[in-house]
Amino acid sequence: MNLYACLHPLIRTAAYALYHVVGGYQVCGTEHIPRHGPALVACNHISLADPVAMLGASPRALHYMAAQELHDLPILGPTIRFLQAFPVRRGQQDPEAVARCRALLREGQAVVIFPEGRCSPDGRLGPLFPGVATLALRERCPVVPAVVQGTDRFLPLGARMLRPRPKTLRFGAPLDLGRLQAGVPVRQQVDQVLSRLRQAMLDLGAASRDPEVAYQGSGRRFQTRS
Repeated sequence: MNLYACLHPLIRTAAYALYHVVGGYQVCGTEHIPRHGPALVACNHISLADPVAMLGASPRALHYMAAQELHDLPILGPTIRFLQAFPVRRGQQDPEAVARCRALLREGQAVVIFPEGRCSPDGRLGPLFPGVATLALRERCPVVPAVVQGTDRFLPLGARMLRPRPKTLRFGAPLDLGRLQAGVPVRQQVDQVLSRLRQAMLDLGAASRDPEVAYQGSGRRFQTRS
């Protein structure tokens, strides 16, 4: 067991406490995260605060795909590597990141992926990249859908200071997406998996009111963006 795994309960508590104190933080569905064995956690992405939201919520130590440019920053880079992030080049194929993810899954680890590839500019769910589906099919591991809300107002894109805003993170039941089938085009199988995952994320978001609006008794729902 590495140092981070030993410190994870303490780090998780600190992250949750920070998010709870600064505006409130609600976490639902942690029972859906497998406590052992390989798993992918697929979450929407609306703020740079999302990975810490995941850190403060998960009862299990997770690994993260994080953009290469974040790893190159002087202080942030070493910090996120300690928190078990590994680099991925955005907007292009990255065999090294895929190989790293597959190795972690084969070791029985859980990996967080933000399948939109970057932060949504308007908070709505954008198109999902096929990598998460390909990994799930090749490694035959469960995929836990997750939806975070409110972090885009807690730490808006470009902001340097946290703002007191309510936040939620909801995990859904793991999806068993099967394995690659011979004789069926891979692209067809990947598209089917992405469709199932996308719908699961939309359903999960629709089941939880937007935290900022919910505190006001309104009913704005999680939306999709084509």
